Amino acid sequence: MKTLIKFSFLVLMAVILEGCSSTSSSVGSYDSAAVYDRPLFSTIAKKSMAYEGIERNPVIVVHGFLGAKLKDTKTGNSIFGGFTGLDAIKGYSNEQLKGIAIPMEIGKPLKDLKSDVRPYSIMKNIDVRILGMHFNLEGYDKMLEILEKGGYVPEGETLPEGKNFSSLFVFYYDWRRDLPENAAKLHEFILLKRAYLQKQYKKLYGLDNYDVQFDIVCHSMGGLLSRYYLEYGDQDLPEDGSMPVLDWRGSKYIDKLVVVATPNAGYLDTFVEMQNGLKMAPELPAYSPGIIGTWATYYQMLPLVRTRSIVYKDDPSGKPVEIFDPEVWISMKWGLANPKHDEALKLLLPDAKTADERHAIAVDHLKKCLKRAKQFTDAMKVDAVPPDDVALYLFLGDAVPTRRTAVVDRKTGEFEVTEFEAGDGKVLSTSARMDEREGGQWRPFSASPIKWQAVMGIFAAHMGITTSQEFATNMGYYLLMATTKKQAEKRKQPLAAKAN
Repeated sequence: MKTLIKFSFLVLMAVILEGCSSTSSSVGSYDSAAVYDRPLFSTIAKKSMAYEGIERNPVIVVHGFLGAKLKDTKTGNSIFGGFTGLDAIKGYSNEQLKGIAIPMEIGKPLKDLKSDVRPYSIMKNIDVRILGMHFNLEGYDKMLEILEKGGYVPEGETLPEGKNFSSLFVFYYDWRRDLPENAAKLHEFILLKRAYLQKQYKKLYGLDNYDVQFDIVCHSMGGLLSRYYLEYGDQDLPEDGSMPVLDWRGSKYIDKLVVVATPNAGYLDTFVEMQNGLKMAPELPAYSPGIIGTWATYYQMLPLVRTRSIVYKDDPSGKPVEIFDPEVWISMKWGLANPKHDEALKLLLPDAKTADERHAIAVDHLKKCLKRAKQFTDAMKVDAVPPDDVALYLFLGDAVPTRRTAVVDRKTGEFEVTEFEAGDGKVLSTSARMDEREGGQWRPFSASPIKWQAVMGIFAAHMGITTSQEFATNMGYYLLMATTKKQAEKRKQPLAAKAN
């Protein structure tokens, strides 16, 4: 009996020691099933991270919807992003609500409806304290930290020892405004940073007017903005409703496009929030549909009609709602077309004397936004092969139940979300891929008008993707070690050896 107990004890200790030394026991082992939460970077990978030179592209980060802080440039007051405990307790001030809305005026195109509100910083993180308690809103601090660890030097900070120039740039923009308008601003930003780097390359390596190429890492709506720029550059959408020229003019400056959690086929939450309001977090009050309905970008992220994301309840064939048709919104009393939002309109339109006058201005704005959104989404779903010197990589979430289908009562306009599918909690994985089978006929293998170089699924939520180790490791590989045609050509240049 004692022998049996002694043997059992030795077996137990062996199991415990095996668990405590799983790392060493897996070395040289064919049968170890150990799983780890972070990589051991190889010597080659570490050298790639440390390298500074012309063969390594600088990176531009393009944030997503709600991803930049806004302020009134006349008063200096925060309009969005500088949340306080008072916002949670008392609600947003009239200045904040009026400031965050896009102005509305009959007879003016969207591009001419401007105010003094401007973006001033990317949303890194937000810490709101209320009566001794606090909560955090996820931002882009972790993603920027991942890039810094990969050897990219952020603009505006002291250069680390051994580094000669900045190589990590953040394009923050007004996420409420039209995406082609912001694409034109991205073009100006790229030219500005390109000129800065050309000056550095001239000083360090003696290179005149070097053809600086950028890698762009773009999250959520930032992927739509960046894809539009890649395909159409700084072109505006034609006023006659036709398509811009798809000439891939943005590829002149872009080498790799890393797209993260982007609603390439739209997402249902845009429609839901334009009817029910938008809450940044449970602790903060909601923005009403009368406020957020002024934002042009909301409409540009509505789910494509062909996905059948919004269908009529009384149609057994599952006929989709023509979601970009203004008459549908007016008849259903959706968004800005709903008279119950007149209290918000009183704040936004103080010079309009009657509810009917305010309603007319709001419906005119709704029509302009939907028309522009239809034109934008049509341009973004064109099936075209990019130049062979550009690579597109996609990271998507597929582990969170995500709104898939809303069923509408065509008599009342009321709707109910009835189906959920795989996604990141906001964007369906099929939308991120822009999988044309969604809402259509199923067939083997994915079909998309976007020609992805690689697609990577991440078990994380919409913002969580940007903080995951799997994202960090694989993004690092695509940026630092995956070679494109442009980079292969740079290797042939004799001066490349001087840049190290």
